[in-house]
Amino acid sequence: MEDMKTIYQVGGTLCRDFTGQISYTVCLDQTYRELDIEFSFGPRHFSPGDVSEALKKELLDYCEKEYGLAPSSPEELEHAIYHEMKTEIHTIATLNGTFIGGIHRQLETRHMYFSPEEATEGCIPQPCIEGVLRVTVLAFSVLLDNTAYTLTVRAR
Repeated sequence: MEDMKTIYQVGGTLCRDFTGQISYTVCLDQTYRELDIEFSFGPRHFSPGDVSEALKKELLDYCEKEYGLAPSSPEELEHAIYHEMKTEIHTIATLNGTFIGGIHRQLETRHMYFSPEEATEGCIPQPCIEGVLRVTVLAFSVLLDNTAYTLTVRAR
């Protein structure tokens, strides 16, 4: 993947609590043998500087109201905030309107690689990489304002 040509790159930021999808459409300028779609974002978890007393109260109130749950100790609350809550963003790709792959792993950086012989797990090998590529970013949960992401499409 190191000597692949970057044919598209975009970045952006998501606001806290964003849930939805963003699609990017790329018209491939020629037929390619290999394709790599890289997606990265961060941060995935809260850091201590992100968590104020007001946020802790908001999270406690939300869990009580929505789920009828309350932590049994301050340690349980801390563990939930720093280890169990996460920003969750996934990607799927189509080529000429046909699904070719999706990555639904808990990774801050992931690649969807395609060639005629092989593809990343969750993706389908592609004998002919040409036409219209659409990559959809699926945001299920965003913890923090200004959560940055980058999408890069490389080909050979």
